[in-house]
Amino acid sequence: VAQHALTVLRNKHTESHHFRIISNQLLVLLVLEATRSLPTRPESNEASSNESVGQVLAKPVVFVTIARHGLGLAHRLAEFFPSLLVGAISLERSDGGKHAETRLHLPNAPALSDARVILFDPIVATGSSACQAIKLVRRTGALDISVVSFVVSAPGVDRIHTEFPTTAMWTASIETKLDARRGPIPGLGDLAQRLYG
Repeated sequence: VAQHALTVLRNKHTESHHFRIISNQLLVLLVLEATRSLPTRPESNEASSNESVGQVLAKPVVFVTIARHGLGLAHRLAEFFPSLLVGAISLERSDGGKHAETRLHLPNAPALSDARVILFDPIVATGSSACQAIKLVRRTGALDISVVSFVVSAPGVDRIHTEFPTTAMWTASIETKLDARRGPIPGLGDLAQRLYG
């Protein structure tokens, strides 16, 4: 299903409306995989005939998107995680684009220490932005961090795993071919433009 969604996203003729729908579907598929190992705890409730004991999530989920255009995709995740906390990391370039200052935009950052943090970077090229984001989130006390991406380059995966060997990654595709900017080929084009026209 993920490969089907990725094929639709890579088609340059896919219109923005359909691109948004399929992007949401692919994100949900990847995040559900990334949260498969979430711990649960027993909880009693009153069922239709008698009392029953079920399982509820024992750890909150926080969705943090790298670059703000990913925020538009978070609403579908709230259907699965009603108490979902959503934030964004902005990368502000300085010195002619050589250095990027990272800023975390999240109303309740202290909650990250007890949560499963899903870092969403739609396209991982060199891995630089993802590594900066992981460092920033870890400074808040977060320990349980996963990276979710639609497409990643093999060098990007290597860099993240070298700098953060315990960080799990979930993606629909790992590409070995790179463009002039060291981005994965084939990629998805300009994601923000394709999402919002």
